Amino acid sequence: MYEYDDRGLLVPTPFFEPEPDETRRQQWDLDAEFEQFFRPPYQEEPPPEDFQPPPAPAPLPERAPRVDRRRRRTRLIRVQVRWPAVLGHGIAGVTATVTGTVSVLAGMISYGPLRLLASPTANGLASTWPLLVYGPWVAACLSILHAARHRKHVRAAWCAVIVFTGICMALCIAHAPKTVTAIATAGLPPVSALACFHLLFRQLTLLQPRHAKLPRQRRR
Repeated sequence: MYEYDDRGLLVPTPFFEPEPDETRRQQWDLDAEFEQFFRPPYQEEPPPEDFQPPPAPAPLPERAPRVDRRRRRTRLIRVQVRWPAVLGHGIAGVTATVTGTVSVLAGMISYGPLRLLASPTANGLASTWPLLVYGPWVAACLSILHAARHRKHVRAAWCAVIVFTGICMALCIAHAPKTVTAIATAGLPPVSALACFHLLFRQLTLLQPRHAKLPRQRRR
């Protein structure tokens, strides 16, 4: 480039050379870039023939999934057999069977005398008239058994059983011949049925005493 001096003449402008440090720095940076750009790709050297790779580490054992044992624990319920209670229930069952058999047999024996006594006044219903004696007796027995299940006493039911047992016994004795053996034979069936039923009631009350403590329920 040119510029005018003091005399008005056109002279070329002086050229300022860069400092040597800057020139070297620019030249070094360019050389490094070209060297990195034209550098050949790195090639791995093949391993020697006697080279043995290090052994691979042993794999870690797989942990089994954790199982919550609390949830899978089954509660074993121990059943304790109480032999006195089993024996008591067995005796009560035998007593109930004997009571039922004796009651049916007493009714069959007492049915004939009661029907004959009612035939003159029953007007054709003499065959069903004995049910007026057996019906209240059976109903009172069932009421007593139901009360024994709930540990209660029913005096009215016991009075009904005793009264109708006495009526049946009196009517059977009235129809029987006036001898000691005949009177005993005619009056024994109702008394036997009443005695068996009373013993059955006692067996049930022994299985479930009135003042026994009920088991407490556990709070969850």
